Amino acid sequence: MYSFSDVYGHEEVISNLRKSLANKSYSHAYIFDGIEGVGKKLLSGIFAKALQCSESARPCNECISCRAFDVKNHPDIIYVEPTGRTLGVDDIREQVTNIVHTRPYKYEHRVFILGGADKMTAQAQNALLKTLEEPPPYAVFLLISENVNNFLETIVSRSVTLSLKPLQTELVERYLRKNSYEHADIEAVSLASGGSIGKAIILIADETFLEHQKELCDILKSLPTADLWDILLLARRLEKLKEHSARSLNFIQIWYRDAMVYKASGSSERLMQKDSANEIAAFCEKMTLKKLAIGMDAVMEAGNALSSNSNYLLTMEVMLMKMAGY
Repeated sequence: MYSFSDVYGHEEVISNLRKSLANKSYSHAYIFDGIEGVGKKLLSGIFAKALQCSESARPCNECISCRAFDVKNHPDIIYVEPTGRTLGVDDIREQVTNIVHTRPYKYEHRVFILGGADKMTAQAQNALLKTLEEPPPYAVFLLISENVNNFLETIVSRSVTLSLKPLQTELVERYLRKNSYEHADIEAVSLASGGSIGKAIILIADETFLEHQKELCDILKSLPTADLWDILLLARRLEKLKEHSARSLNFIQIWYRDAMVYKASGSSERLMQKDSANEIAAFCEKMTLKKLAIGMDAVMEAGNALSSNSNYLLTMEVMLMKMAGY
């Protein structure tokens, strides 16, 4: 039972949605775009509930429509789900185009919520496009996306794109404390979440998270004095963390960011990884600012290489060699 006031961050997006509700000036299609776990599903659901709410405080969480939504039994809010790995053309035809011209059973709108909409096949997008070009006046489509660039330009041009930016670390931390996750290392989890509350909750449940962080810290502390053979061994240690490669690179990138800040200022006040301040200070004694900048570039290059399906071990070896100055 959520309202806009329960959402962490995204103030500008919420303000725009509230204005649309107040003025009854809706688009027939919205794209909620952002990283995994940032709040797209929650916010799109609240907007769908508010569209159907009959009271002035939308959503009121009290009317028949709001209560039906909260128990997932609303007749005029349709969740479009894939029958396979992604939304295909048959899914769109059966769950959207074949029923979209059926008028709402009881409420003002028929709202279609498409999870993973950016992963629709080209055929599915073209099938949906036909409806977006001439939508019934009561139909509203909420497309949940992690990469708006995957959509056909014609779909984007017929939709309002709402970009949900990663949350500030402080907001993620506040959420975790408010929801009684005090048993966890909240600061480390919040930082590693990348601005995603959903990811933070997953990390808290991951018993390997802190062990993983410690291993990365040990690898980085060894780097300034490592010879070429040591680097190859360090790369082997990173290979054991391959399953969490994005998490590893994020941790290393933040470490190098903090090292550059400390090296330039001589102060730990603005460090993001404050619990590693002593280790970062010792690390910086053996590194120049130029070498740190080269290392930061190497981490970003490694991330790009992995996204292009480069060999993992080879990518880690090259990255560590550059970070060590070879």
